[in-house]
Amino acid sequence: NTKQQQEKKRAEVTARKKAALKKKKIRHGVMAGSVVLGIALLVVATWPSPLTGSAEAEAWDLPALVGDERYTLSDFEGKPTVAVFFASWCLVCEDEIPEFLTVSQVIGDSINFVGINSQDRGQGGGDADKWGITGQWPIAKDIGGGIQADLSVGTFNARGMPLTVIYTSEGKVAHIQRGGISGERLLELLKELNLLA
Repeated sequence: NTKQQQEKKRAEVTARKKAALKKKKIRHGVMAGSVVLGIALLVVATWPSPLTGSAEAEAWDLPALVGDERYTLSDFEGKPTVAVFFASWCLVCEDEIPEFLTVSQVIGDSINFVGINSQDRGQGGGDADKWGITGQWPIAKDIGGGIQADLSVGTFNARGMPLTVIYTSEGKVAHIQRGGISGERLLELLKELNLLA
């Protein structure tokens, strides 16, 4: 009887050890999978954009946010252009756009700035006024004003706002910034890209 109890205890201990080992293997597998996924996401996020030089990214034609005017990228050729995509629901835009406005005023006419209201259904005009860019920059409405037809989503693969696209004076994509950046970082980028002395 005692021998049977000892064997039963050994079997229970062995079963617990096997279960613990199995959990440990699963935990290590999940951790390894997470590391691989994290590395993959980092590679994708930092991979050079295939849009640099693409016709879609460099040939847009957008209606003005207000009025009948249209804006094309070729309207801005001859000087580098910063296209600032924003949306009324974008909290980061509330900080970023006033900083970009200050940058545009500090550097003057050496670089074009254009605001592009995106992923909105008509509410962007009030924000453009609130942020002070109305009358300072041309402001366009992203194609269709709906999430599936937007230039920001369809061409630049943005999944949120803000989105900043920097073009050379020849109208070629020099840099795509998904997510917010400071005005100071924008100035640094323009210098790094040799678009600003």
